[in-house]
Amino acid sequence: MPRKTYAILNMAILSLGFCLFSSCEKETGNEPEPKIIRDTVKVTDTLDIDRPINLKASKGIYGTKISVSWTPMPLAQKYELYKFNDASSKYVLLKELVDTAFDDFTIDNSLTKVFYKVRTYNNPGSYSRFSDADFGYTSGLNYYKDLSFGSEGSGASQFSFPMHVEVDGQGNIYVSDENANRVLKFDKTGKFLEKFYSGYGARAIAFFSNGNYIATQTQFSYVQLFNSSKQLINEWGSYGSGDSNFGNVEELTIDDDQNIWIVDGINHRIKKYDQNGNLLLKFGKRGTADGDFDAPFGICYFKNKIYVSDTRNSRIEVFDKTGKYLKTWDTKNSYYAIKAKGDYLYVATSGYIIKTDENGDVQEKIGQGQFQSLVGIAIGPEDEIIACDVYARKIIIFRKG
Repeated sequence: MPRKTYAILNMAILSLGFCLFSSCEKETGNEPEPKIIRDTVKVTDTLDIDRPINLKASKGIYGTKISVSWTPMPLAQKYELYKFNDASSKYVLLKELVDTAFDDFTIDNSLTKVFYKVRTYNNPGSYSRFSDADFGYTSGLNYYKDLSFGSEGSGASQFSFPMHVEVDGQGNIYVSDENANRVLKFDKTGKFLEKFYSGYGARAIAFFSNGNYIATQTQFSYVQLFNSSKQLINEWGSYGSGDSNFGNVEELTIDDDQNIWIVDGINHRIKKYDQNGNLLLKFGKRGTADGDFDAPFGICYFKNKIYVSDTRNSRIEVFDKTGKYLKTWDTKNSYYAIKAKGDYLYVATSGYIIKTDENGDVQEKIGQGQFQSLVGIAIGPEDEIIACDVYARKIIIFRKG
């Protein structure tokens, strides 16, 4: 045998012998899961139940949580979910549960891999080996896109021009489709329930604290009030520029006295009415000075003040309940619908939603890059954001988590 061949063979035999008496591992380069993560869980079982399969952890889908799930296993009564702990370099028990899914909100750093394993664990005498590991990570945002529904058309769950949206106390969603002259009602999952209202050029609606509601349109009686059984109680308004007239109706809001504040975009002003249709207050004219408007759209009652989006002037103006001008937010952007919940305002721009405090300090931008043209928004009972993407003919719902 040539000397060179003999030397190579001898080295191979020595290497094989070394691996037989040591813990050789195949080099894998930049493997995201280091060796210590794989080896910290003892692989043992009682041989009477199978280990879970298809463990999946969400990767950047959610803002502040990782959702972990796996396939249910035969004979399993409950499971133990383990999470890798960086401080101890070991997997530690995170949760014992009977379900096959778990949302982990205990995430320290966004965009950082977190590893999980799970095993079937009925009792100390009946448990399985561990599943394969999987990792997840969060986006770091507080809101994530949960679902969307709608398409172009005139059928149920279809829209032609959805400009306004509202929710009731149960989380049902009401979408005003002005080109189709109707308001459609959906449950909080987007399931179509009924055609709730028919009105020419149907616009914004809102609910009073007693369950009655207001609906608006752009022909005939512009404002209509109904009880909770959909019986018409009162109506008023016709086309024009007088006290009981409207050029059109955009958004509206109801204050703590249950009075109605309506944006008349064409006449560039705000009108306040009681539920009998009596005009209590009006203010605004076309212009650029403080208190003037150029095509106002959104309005919201928040912490004893009225906030109005002045679209063409790219600003939000703030007034007290007497209509006195207080201050302006210069936005350098066209803002549309404004809604409030808790200590925050939510404002629609054409491309995203801003969450802001009463001083206009932006806390978060929500849904960036996910809209064609955003106009109307509503805030649900669980702080979910329901948004109208007008030209996509879709409703998009964002949830916290």
